[in-house]
Amino acid sequence: MTKVRASSGSSIRVRPSFVLAFMLEHPFESKTYVREDDKVYNQERLNELHNVELHVLGADFLEAERLKRRPISKISIPFAKDGDLLQNSTEVYLITHREGVQIMEAWMELPEQEFDANRWIGWLKNDSEDYIVNVIRETLPYLKQSTHLFTFIGILGKDEKVEEFINKYATDIINLIYLDSSVIPFKDSFVDDELSKNFCLREGGASYVSNSVALNIMFVNQGKNNPEFDHINLQGRCALPFIISIELLLLEKQILEKYYRRLTRGSLSIIGLIGLKQEILNGLEEYYGIIARATQFSAPLMEYGQRILGIDDLYDSVVDRLDAVTFDITTNYGRNTNVLTFWLTILFGSLDTGLLTESIASIYYAHNLLMTVLWTALTTVVTSLGIYALLYRRMK
Repeated sequence: MTKVRASSGSSIRVRPSFVLAFMLEHPFESKTYVREDDKVYNQERLNELHNVELHVLGADFLEAERLKRRPISKISIPFAKDGDLLQNSTEVYLITHREGVQIMEAWMELPEQEFDANRWIGWLKNDSEDYIVNVIRETLPYLKQSTHLFTFIGILGKDEKVEEFINKYATDIINLIYLDSSVIPFKDSFVDDELSKNFCLREGGASYVSNSVALNIMFVNQGKNNPEFDHINLQGRCALPFIISIELLLLEKQILEKYYRRLTRGSLSIIGLIGLKQEILNGLEEYYGIIARATQFSAPLMEYGQRILGIDDLYDSVVDRLDAVTFDITTNYGRNTNVLTFWLTILFGSLDTGLLTESIASIYYAHNLLMTVLWTALTTVVTSLGIYALLYRRMK
């Protein structure tokens, strides 16, 4: 397969869209606010997302209210200095999992334009002068404390075969997946290998994912029997299930990171360790069980995503820490049992010796109560010290 970097004059015209997913470090507690003229459009978007979630996650998952998605605001983001491509509205949504982790998403749809990977990378790469995230964070200051950013890129085109588009712009597509702006191209073998990892199940579509970017491409041929060339109607065919599956992986990673931080926070009491272990085991069992049942159709994507996002390694680390917690519980319980046995042995041994001494002393000092008490107390103390010294050496 031949990869060619197309010149700007021969580029195919497409409609790009971006979704920037910010992993929030602290809970977002501000009240939802939606401008009056945004309510209808936001509701349409939410309805579309709900329908896709129902298909991807299943009714049981949604009825349990494990995830909640709500609109937060609508902002304007300029994308180009020349003024010919201005993003008039960016929708901001908050996704909250009941484990307490949150993702703030900024959804942007741009006008139809020539496919220009280098220009888009300039908007999305954090060391670029045109980095749009800086503008978003200035407008939404609470995003400055986000711990990680994941980027979704959508490419919607018409009257073109997706295979021909991928063949023609192979290197540009890989550059987008890795937000790479180097003048030195990737090796053909690497490009071929990455392009073979296509997770889209629809005709005319292609979906790729890296550790920080997910790219969805969709081409349709307009005709009497085809849907209108519009993002709202076409996203559900491939992009939204893809995005929602990646969202689950990002939430999964945040939950595991939360568990790992709690497991490494410091020593707890036995009751605290047991409670923490049970809580984490319940959370992992519930989350992995739901994911396994709800995303069978996208199992290859979930398996690859868990590996490339570092979720598998993070899960192993959480399990290792759980094993360490189990060891701490066993060790602390055994230590506490030994200490309790130690003091009970001293107590009952001293009492038995004291009672025996009191019986003998009462015969010899039948008319001297003080001497009986003194001998009893002395024998009890000496026996206690002797048992203590003997057991302490063995415990050490």
